[in-house]
Amino acid sequence: MANFVPLKNYMLYCLDRFIEQYALRPPFLEVGCGRGEASAHLARAGWHGTAIDFSPEAIARARANLAPYPNVSVSNAALEELSGSWNTILMWDALEHIDDDVGALRHLARLLEAEGALLLAVPSNPCEWRWDDDFYGHFRRYTVEDLGAKLAQAGLQAQVFWDFTYPVFWAMRRAYTRIKRPPAAAGDRKKATRVSALRNAWELPLVSGLLDRTGLLWPPLYRLQFRLFRQATARGHEFFALARRPPGPAVQTEAQA
Repeated sequence: MANFVPLKNYMLYCLDRFIEQYALRPPFLEVGCGRGEASAHLARAGWHGTAIDFSPEAIARARANLAPYPNVSVSNAALEELSGSWNTILMWDALEHIDDDVGALRHLARLLEAEGALLLAVPSNPCEWRWDDDFYGHFRRYTVEDLGAKLAQAGLQAQVFWDFTYPVFWAMRRAYTRIKRPPAAAGDRKKATRVSALRNAWELPLVSGLLDRTGLLWPPLYRLQFRLFRQATARGHEFFALARRPPGPAVQTEAQA
């Protein structure tokens, strides 16, 4: 549902709040950048960094969207191929697509500067599993406790969890997954993941098109939902997690130890 424009814009609204409240700073890395919207948002604010995705289809779209921003390099690469270090890493709607999520978090920890920040967006609450989880190729949904424990295993310290779906987008998802028949599956999880950034489960053209264009409706709803419901992580269907790498060396894998 993050391909739904009003929700994507609310995620970017929350990103600005994270930057303000937690002093996030460049350079940044966006892992699983999809179409590159978050990287473009940061680039417009003067940030420099790197956007990667393993999907050739997604990276072609990201390169087109990020062409006006030479301060962002775009690469068709997998997480395990990366080296270097960044002050801020974004991984939105990607961790749930990875079988070994703790291994991925360990690699992200090694790519962070000491005291650097990792901002994840993940589907939450296993009871919220619906047909769109299969449609997008998810392995799992997370609870705050589960993801906090996995971040700790990776040597990262969780700072805050913010829901970004309850109640507005949560209610919309509940409605459309009941009303709409599931679209054709993309195949196995890897194939579904590869094309997930370019597919939208929200395909009720009349309704979704109207909601995409009602620009005046959303800003007050964003402010209200953020003020009243960002702590509702046990009630929504997706949340942000902000974690930091503590000073000192990152946690090593068994193979590196």
